[in-house]
Amino acid sequence: MSPLGVVAVLGAIASIVAYSRRKTTPPRVSFQFAIAMLSWALLWYATASPFAAQGMVSLPKHMIAHILVMFMIPIGLTYAGTLRSLWWILRPEPRRQLLSWWYLRRTWRAPKWLFNILSATVVLNAVMIASHLPRVFDYVMARTWMMQWVVEPAFLLSGLFFFHFIVSSPPRVNHVRIRYQLIALLVTVFEMLMLAMSMSIFTKASWYSVMVMHPGMAAMPGMARSAGVAFSQQRLAAGILWICGDGWAIPCLVLVLHRLVKREGSLFGAIERQTSRLSGVTG
Repeated sequence: MSPLGVVAVLGAIASIVAYSRRKTTPPRVSFQFAIAMLSWALLWYATASPFAAQGMVSLPKHMIAHILVMFMIPIGLTYAGTLRSLWWILRPEPRRQLLSWWYLRRTWRAPKWLFNILSATVVLNAVMIASHLPRVFDYVMARTWMMQWVVEPAFLLSGLFFFHFIVSSPPRVNHVRIRYQLIALLVTVFEMLMLAMSMSIFTKASWYSVMVMHPGMAAMPGMARSAGVAFSQQRLAAGILWICGDGWAIPCLVLVLHRLVKREGSLFGAIERQTSRLSGVTG
């Protein structure tokens, strides 16, 4: 089993144990707990199931797993407050001591220049672009251990880093400025769109030689048998990246706009206020 497959299984077990120790008796199944369990299940499916193995020779399936691990699963785990909920695994006294240390006595803090939404946006997009460069992609896809121990963890960690600044986990309140959230989302969506277009519209050949079955190679299920088929699969993968990107980006944009409307009273009021600010600056 892959490292993230083990993490998914252990995470699901830890979530169940933590949830069973909540104060309510018997514990009431909450929406956040259900989302956490679904996220752990999807993580196992995308990294340790037969589908994950097929993704090593099929670019469309690889792209589905990529979208799940980098975007959908981090959104689910962040919304569910998974890390925070694991505190309930501890007994009451050790838990109080841990929380007291974390919130009151802890002296180390992550540097603000490193732990902010700008850094998270740069990291997420850098990982996404680098992992789909032809030389990097061919190298990784030819080595299962590289995918399991380096690339997939990079997908998951960069996604968690990014969505920590976008998605709120009730009762935690998001304090990141709304304009920064919008910029981060729009930059990421634009980058995904450009990557998808580059893989489909702006090229006439397959980028990845590892996806083409050359003479003398042993046939593997799902592997493209010619450069033409490989290019068709690449265009399909680009469409998956584009469409599935909208699947997470549009709800996140709606969420951020809802926060803006809630703060300003209405969307038109927010637009008018920003227009007044710009007029004051230019004037």
